[in-house]
Amino acid sequence: METLRGAPATGNPPPASVRRIERGGPEYPERLTHLYLPPDGLWARGPTRLPADRMIGIVGTRRATEYGRRMAHDLAFDLAAEGWAIVSGLAAGIDAAAHRGALAAHGTTIGVLGCGFDHVYPVANRGLYESIARRGLLLSEYPPEQTPRKFHFPERNRIIAALSSALVVVQAGEKSGALITAGFALDLGREVLAVPGAADQPVSRGAHQLLREGAAVAETALDVLRQLDPSYGGNSTIQGTLFDTGCGSTGAGIKGPAVRLREALVGGPALVDDLAGVTGIAVSETLATLVRMELGGMVRSLPGHRFELVRRS
Repeated sequence: METLRGAPATGNPPPASVRRIERGGPEYPERLTHLYLPPDGLWARGPTRLPADRMIGIVGTRRATEYGRRMAHDLAFDLAAEGWAIVSGLAAGIDAAAHRGALAAHGTTIGVLGCGFDHVYPVANRGLYESIARRGLLLSEYPPEQTPRKFHFPERNRIIAALSSALVVVQAGEKSGALITAGFALDLGREVLAVPGAADQPVSRGAHQLLREGAAVAETALDVLRQLDPSYGGNSTIQGTLFDTGCGSTGAGIKGPAVRLREALVGGPALVDDLAGVTGIAVSETLATLVRMELGGMVRSLPGHRFELVRRS
C-alpha cells in the first residue's frame, strides 16, 4: 500500500482532545447511516461536537485559481455566518479556502481527513489544521497513527457527502476527486450545486459537466440556501447584505453592511447608534441587519440596545 509523499512519519503528538465517536452513540450522526458502508466509528479532534444537521459541503480542485479560492472562501463565509457548518476535506486549494472562510466568519468548519491525526497532509496546511483543531472539528475514520494513502481519499469523500445537506463544487477538473464526492452526494439524494467558471479553464470543466447534468448554479450563498428551501429569504432584504458577493467578505472597497458591522463589533459590544456612526450605515438599516445576523447566529442582542459577536471556539 502506497503512503503519499509529504506526510511526515511524525506530525502532531496525539492530543488529549482526541475522542472516538462510535456508531450508535449520541454523537454519531444519523446521516452517516445512509451510506452503503457507514464507518463503524470516527475519530474526532476539536471542541465542536458533530452537528446532527445544518452542514454544507464545499469541495473542489487542489489546483484552484484565485477566482476559485475567492468563491469558496466567500460562499463558506456567508453560509457559516448564517449558522451552517462547512464540511470539506482539508486539501489544498478549494477545500482550504472554504475552511478559512468559515473560520473568518467565526463559524463552524469540519475537516474530514484521509489519514490519522498524527499526520498533516498536505504539510502546507499545518496552520489551518491546528486552527480547525482549536476552533472547529477534525474527523477521520482512521486511527491517529494511520498515514495517508491514495484510496483513503475517495473513502473520505463519501463521509463529506453523507454529512452534507447540500454539496457545492467550486472548481474541478474532468477527473477531480470533487466529482467523486458529487457522485456520492447524488446517490444519497443530497442537493448538488456547482459554481460556473471561465469556459477556457480546465478547472471549470468538472463543474460545467455537473451543470450540464442538472446541478443547480451556485453564484451566492443565497443560491445554496434556496436550493435547500425555495422559500428561504422570502421577502427579506438579505440579498445584498450577507450575500453581496460584489462587496463581499474579501472584496476591496466598500463592504456589505453585515461585514462592516461584524468588523465594528470585533472590539466588543456596542450600541446600535454607535455602530451606525462608525460604519456609516443608516440606523434603520443597521438594526435590520443586526436582527438578520442574530437570526443567523452571528451576533446576540444585549440589554440597552447593544449587540455583540457570538464567539465560537
